[in-house]
Amino acid sequence: ADDRARGRWVMTVVAVAGDCTTTTCVALAAAWYAGDEVIILEADPSGGSLAGWLDTPSSPSLASAVAATTAANRSAADTIDSVVQRSRSGLRFIAAPVRSLPASRAIAEASATIIPELSLRRDVVVLADLGRPAGERSPLLDAATVIVIAHRQSPTSAAAESVRLERLLEHVEHLAATGAPLVLAVIGRDPFDPDVVVRFVDDSVPGATSDVCRLADDPLAAAVLAGRAGVSARRLMRLPLMRSAADAAGRLRPHLIAPARPSAWLTTDRLNSEARP
Repeated sequence: ADDRARGRWVMTVVAVAGDCTTTTCVALAAAWYAGDEVIILEADPSGGSLAGWLDTPSSPSLASAVAATTAANRSAADTIDSVVQRSRSGLRFIAAPVRSLPASRAIAEASATIIPELSLRRDVVVLADLGRPAGERSPLLDAATVIVIAHRQSPTSAAAESVRLERLLEHVEHLAATGAPLVLAVIGRDPFDPDVVVRFVDDSVPGATSDVCRLADDPLAAAVLAGRAGVSARRLMRLPLMRSAADAAGRLRPHLIAPARPSAWLTTDRLNSEARP
């Protein structure tokens, strides 16, 4: 039987692209529904930050996962479990190498092993940090159940933000070609009300986005998520970013329930084999 018809998760990859993607992924993971297991996958080709932010070793990482799978002929599933790190706050993640060249190489090599396996996991929600769209299309876009386009407004002036909105439209048009549902996440309330930004995108690229969420532009919470000390976990969860992240997680979670777009790697043979007793 087809798991999608039963309303079970077939793919659980939430791809986050655009501005402030690492902060957005960490905030979503911290605010996500407690009954789900969540892993942040750092897949930004410009390089990773999570190991430093969360004060954990730089290895194991996505690069070591690829190397272990290739060298030892281990299954990707076993390798994934062995390279997931856990921060002191309990967040689970797979870090990317800090430098851009090793990071982009690891992401490209993982597209043949680690990423297909992650896209088939039913027991984990993967929040994939893709960074800003640039250059070659990320292989995680083909594995995504839903794509979040994060746009942080430029509060300096309406003129500066108008330029950034034109670039946002370019990203929306590019990501709409994947066929996955797009969720626009507007960060900040200045210089335009988020509803104005949403209407602008809808009028310019009709039907491209299927949902919208609003995230607070909250420097204190962002600094804490990036490693600043002195703020308790209880206070953090009361800050505007975390409250808005909880709302965003609630809007995103229903997109992970079938019917969903089949994974590029979820073949008929794989479905049939998994359906057998």
